[in-house]
Amino acid sequence: MVEGISDQGAVFAVGHLGGLDPNWEVIDPDEIEQKLAERGAAVVLLAPSVGTPDLKRRLADIDPLAVLLDADPVAPGELRRLVVWGLAEHISRTERRIHRAGGAMAGEFACRSQDELVGGGEAMSGFRNRLRQVAEHDVATLIHGPQGTPLAAAARWLHVSSNRRDAAFVPVNCCGCSESQLLVRIFGHGSGAFPGADSAEPSAMAVAGRGSVLIHGLEHAHRSVQERILEMMRDGEWRSIGSHISRPLISRIIVTLHRAPLQAIMEGSLYRDLLDRLSGHIVRMPSLLDRSEDIPDLMSHYLTQAAAAMGRRRPTVEPDLASALVRARWIGQDRELELVCERLVLSAVERNLCAADVEGWLAQPGSRDSGEGLVCTGDKTLADVERSVILATLRAHNGHRRRSAAALGIGVRTLGLKLRRWKDAAIVPETV
Repeated sequence: MVEGISDQGAVFAVGHLGGLDPNWEVIDPDEIEQKLAERGAAVVLLAPSVGTPDLKRRLADIDPLAVLLDADPVAPGELRRLVVWGLAEHISRTERRIHRAGGAMAGEFACRSQDELVGGGEAMSGFRNRLRQVAEHDVATLIHGPQGTPLAAAARWLHVSSNRRDAAFVPVNCCGCSESQLLVRIFGHGSGAFPGADSAEPSAMAVAGRGSVLIHGLEHAHRSVQERILEMMRDGEWRSIGSHISRPLISRIIVTLHRAPLQAIMEGSLYRDLLDRLSGHIVRMPSLLDRSEDIPDLMSHYLTQAAAAMGRRRPTVEPDLASALVRARWIGQDRELELVCERLVLSAVERNLCAADVEGWLAQPGSRDSGEGLVCTGDKTLADVERSVILATLRAHNGHRRRSAAALGIGVRTLGLKLRRWKDAAIVPETV
């Protein structure tokens, strides 16, 4: 193949190209579909004898990111220039596709993502160390944490810490997507696969290549989508919608959940067999309550980001503001803190920010009890007080049952049975 291109594993000559270097790989037109599916070609040189419109359409349907070049009447001396141009065009197409999906090409997150997991406290340091350990093992990974924690940033951090850091990172957000939308985003489709599919759509797997695919918020995905993901992981191959050609799974799968995996299974939002397939590496991201010592660093980070995004000067902060943020109860986790910092930048005037600037914005620790007393006065029974204490403890621990059970001095199973009994009696909501 052309010097400097052969190691890409991405350039093919189709049919017989007379007069070319014998190192060019010659593929029978009848085998081209399977070869493309196996290798994920970026550039295909079509010989005059096989460069028919029908074959070009078939190749474009298999890999919409491929660049199809007609070798006729290009002289052999022009082939290198032609192939280099074709490869550059393929990379450009892939970059545009990845950026539309919210991902990044190789190296773009190599520094930025390292800074997104802010905090030097014990909990965050332990979490980063765990991600480093997982990154060494090239297998599917599940990261879970409360709603509002930066799970997507953790997934990017894992990607750039692995040996796949030089390949693309492609996220697929399951939140707010229908079953058909998710299937198309993850697996792609060929032209004519269903009514309205006038052109082929590349899958996240094809775009990522040997990089990583993030399936963010898997609990929001329809059961059929989860079953198809399980089938792909079990068989080690995948197919586009409407295609009969299987392609090997070469991307690393990273999944995030906004709740504990067992809780998601009990709620029916996560397929149990899929969790078993992901159970090799499960990493829990600590809540903001577990890493409150990092709040001053997070505040500084979010203020800097917000000021840069809005084109404003970063405001100066008084020490009492950081103390107020540390004492607050962050129901919305990191995302709520980020929004508070954005509001501070928007409302900043020509003075230093202080605790008075966030009065009324934050839930205070004392509000956890919601005014529920511990005295039985006749209108409340002992069972009512017990239920109030258990629910208040769950809220204080952001719904984490194991930590709540430990704080209450009871077993997790006992806590679960009590909650199940109250839900069956419609005393507490199903979301508890």
